[in-house]
Amino acid sequence: KKAVENGVSVNTVVLLFLFPLVATLVAFSRQVVGLNGFGMITPALLAMAFLSTGGLVGIIMLGFVVGVATLGKMAIKKVRIPYLPKLATLIWIVSMAVLGLILTSPFSGLSSFLEIGIFPIILFVSVAETFIEAQITRSFSTSMTMMIETIILAFLGYKLMNSHLVQSLVILNPEQMTLFILLLNLLIGRYKGLRLLEMWRFRKLILR
Repeated sequence: KKAVENGVSVNTVVLLFLFPLVATLVAFSRQVVGLNGFGMITPALLAMAFLSTGGLVGIIMLGFVVGVATLGKMAIKKVRIPYLPKLATLIWIVSMAVLGLILTSPFSGLSSFLEIGIFPIILFVSVAETFIEAQITRSFSTSMTMMIETIILAFLGYKLMNSHLVQSLVILNPEQMTLFILLLNLLIGRYKGLRLLEMWRFRKLILR
């Protein structure tokens, strides 16, 4: 309370409490449920981006960026230049496409895109880059599955952070929430059994 009275942003304090909670959600989904996605940080940061843009608008923009990145990758596939310049070219294509979308949005009735800040856009481009790199090292279907899982985790994290109940708990009980998140992570770390998706996958063998 003293920090807030002295000028510290309430939103910053709340988000710094909620970010570890979203990371805990991602850890639970990987350790217990079996969802993978693109690592730990990417879904959590994506949830922050959705909080900034709004869930539906963020998903649409992310889908647009990933779609352009995929088409751009196909377009420059046969260009004979090293990997990093090719990746920079791909980012240029995505950036120009997003710029075009934003500039034309007032005339196409998509005014919601005008309010999107630079941070979510850069993050969406970063996710698209991760998606492209995953296609290089894995199959397209595996990469798409990981992307869908990442979006699901990010959207759940966004709903968690956007919950007035959760925000109130953080503001009114910061010490208890801090300890709760820590203990929750320790409990998740002690789980050594089959993941829920693995149980479903091997359910016929388990039931024998």
